[in-house]
Amino acid sequence: MRTTFKDPNPVSRFFGPPARFLAILSGWWLIALSFLTVAEILLRKFFSISLQGVDEIGGYTTAIVSAFGFACALTVKAHARVDFLLGRLPAGLRAVLNALAYGLLAAMAIYGAWRGWAVLQESIEFQAHANSPLQTPLWLPQGAWFIGLLLFALCAGAMAAHAFWLLLSDRAKLNLFYGPLTLDEEIEAEMGTILEREGKQP
Repeated sequence: MRTTFKDPNPVSRFFGPPARFLAILSGWWLIALSFLTVAEILLRKFFSISLQGVDEIGGYTTAIVSAFGFACALTVKAHARVDFLLGRLPAGLRAVLNALAYGLLAAMAIYGAWRGWAVLQESIEFQAHANSPLQTPLWLPQGAWFIGLLLFALCAGAMAAHAFWLLLSDRAKLNLFYGPLTLDEEIEAEMGTILEREGKQP
């Protein structure tokens, strides 16, 4: 994965660190959940004991980790794009389509955060709890989930605004910052990650 702090796009540089932090936090939490799941399996197998709630925690984790990953993926252009014809189009038309793509993505992200807030607000208002052994107050997992959605909406909105501004001022930069990665750029990003990793080894 390309490191966000080297990205020439100022919006990616701004949102990259918090998005990367949440992505790394998600990775550590997934590792912890893996150990918890193994412990649950072994305890059930050999001692007929259940930790109660591992499945429920896993469900919350899926939603939260996914939401945390949206913004990180956006800052490194990791979201899938159907671009097999885009590279054959004139630069001006590519710029319009790239700006439109980010505008539509921002609209979807903002709508998702708005609906996520409505769900969270309702859980807080009615003091909703999960119908499970853990009786989890739903605002806890929903709050973490909403943080991910909100960061994604802010990042996507800022990128869309920047893209439309560049559409009027500098279309070459628009295509550079918001066009999909070329094959050469993907190879360069992967090689940069490998070399960076090897450079940290003793």
